[in-house]
Amino acid sequence: MTKPHGHTSTFYEAEVIEDGRIRKEPRYLTDFWTDHGIRFIEKNKHRPFFLFLAYNGPYGLGQSLQKQAQNRHAAHYADKELKSFPREPIHPWLRQNRQYVGNLAAMRRYAAEVSGVDDGVGKILETLDCLGLKQNTLVIFTADQGLCGGHHGMWGMGDHSRPLHTYDETCHVPLIFRHPAQIPAGRRTDITLSNYDLMPTLLSYLGFADRIPKKPELPGRDYSAALQGREVEWENVIFYEFENSRMIRTGDWKYTRRLPNGPDELYDLREDTGERRNLVGETEYAGIQKKLDERLDAFFTRYADPKYDLWRGGGSKTFLLTSPQEPLR
Repeated sequence: MTKPHGHTSTFYEAEVIEDGRIRKEPRYLTDFWTDHGIRFIEKNKHRPFFLFLAYNGPYGLGQSLQKQAQNRHAAHYADKELKSFPREPIHPWLRQNRQYVGNLAAMRRYAAEVSGVDDGVGKILETLDCLGLKQNTLVIFTADQGLCGGHHGMWGMGDHSRPLHTYDETCHVPLIFRHPAQIPAGRRTDITLSNYDLMPTLLSYLGFADRIPKKPELPGRDYSAALQGREVEWENVIFYEFENSRMIRTGDWKYTRRLPNGPDELYDLREDTGERRNLVGETEYAGIQKKLDERLDAFFTRYADPKYDLWRGGGSKTFLLTSPQEPLR
């Protein structure tokens, strides 16, 4: 069960692929995916199963955001100010979605979609509980990307601005593990992770550390010990790439470099958590920038796929930045 398109234009009368055929689903799509997930769990309750439930909401982009929500949360948000969405002037880099910055209708629509996913996750967990599968079923809740909802005057992900931005709000994603048999409720960790750390961690946690691929070499690190409350040797550093933008983020610093000619950014996260003062070019921080630059180069020299390494003559997986209509900037 999936969708025939890579984007969302509607949550009602949306096209889905079921049993190899495309049809339109009249129900609220988030509820539809949830119901399908529940049926799958019930069908496989007596044997090991793997369920990948990928909601396409909340969807904070496109024409659908201009329409009022129709799910059960629409009335609740209809009169809310939603001050968690910043009201900032539109960032000069923002290319798309400018009409949604400070747009209360868009905020309410997005909030309703978030709550729709909350409903679905709750029903999945309730199903596991009712079937007696709670203790021994590992549940992971995460996402592929974050979203600026007015933060920095941006709306959307990093690819909706030129140059592509790397603000924390677009890079930060949720990550929650539930496995009562081995992970006590309420445990938190302050180590800084990336999605590329998930596969080696999950394989190790499930007892398949020997299955972690050796070639190509993976950048991911294993933090499975932290899930069970044990100490893990860890450096709080992550690396990020989106087309022609590369970023390194440590506990104290964040440095973004862009091909071919910038603009580059350097932020002191100890004093500037909101990423407001760009320190690139300031003599006092030239040494820090140089060290971060070297680490950035070393990481991608080691792990980047040469076929798609724009920095060394590789190509792009998308026409987003490399087509004649949208040249590198």
